[in-house]
Amino acid sequence: MKDKELLARLNEDAGSEEESAKLLPLVRGLQEWQAPVPTAPETTRLAESMRRLVEARRKGRTTSRLSMGWLVLCSQMRVVQGEIWAASAIVMGLGLLVTLGYSLSQSPEASLPLVLMAPLAAASGIALLYGPSVNPALEIELTLPVSPRQILVGRLVLVFGFNLALGLAGSAALSVLRADVSFLPLVSAWLAPMTFLAALAFLLMTLTLDSGVSLLVCLGLWLLQNIERLIPDLHLPFPIPDMTAAAARPWLWLLTFLLIAAALWLGRSEEHWLRKQA
Repeated sequence: MKDKELLARLNEDAGSEEESAKLLPLVRGLQEWQAPVPTAPETTRLAESMRRLVEARRKGRTTSRLSMGWLVLCSQMRVVQGEIWAASAIVMGLGLLVTLGYSLSQSPEASLPLVLMAPLAAASGIALLYGPSVNPALEIELTLPVSPRQILVGRLVLVFGFNLALGLAGSAALSVLRADVSFLPLVSAWLAPMTFLAALAFLLMTLTLDSGVSLLVCLGLWLLQNIERLIPDLHLPFPIPDMTAAAARPWLWLLTFLLIAAALWLGRSEEHWLRKQA
């Protein structure tokens, strides 16, 4: 390319003939420069440097994700209503106290008050996690880098983890205070129903954004499940599967996985949240 043509192009970018004249030797030198041919050792060193750089960035992304997850949990701990923590603790405490004076039957674990109250406490807390009444700044949250699904997961982990810790602590206390209660059978009796009922509340809350609907459905289902235990003289005209039975646990875990997967899939749709909010 001739100097006149090159100067004309530089003038378009620099906007000054003086600046173009200063840049002309540099541009001409770049055009004439020949890149050196790398040797095999140089290529090996470059590949090794790039490999170390990629590994460092990958580790950095992992650390960043863990840090982001921790920040989400900490932030949502302040957002979750304090009444949820208090109500869960009260329900679990009542279950523990009532169970201490409960007369055991031939199948003690499935009929203990703690087994009946633990799923209710978890489902009630999960049902109150989201919705216009709980989340008045939903549209602002949707503009943040953290997705609605990450916020949902953070709140679910916090509330369910809190109820799980309370249930484990109560079961451990019962197994220590009462020699006729075993820790592992007791935990097995309430863990699967509690997880399933919490997952159902999570899906209903995500689907409807109505805490009342989610809460009523879960409470009604659990009441129907245990009404014959609460009222022995009442015999329903239709059979109800026993969610506290050992045979039901594999199905409950499978349903729990499907319900949570559906809720998370729905939770990533920002249009859904905006439409429901509107």
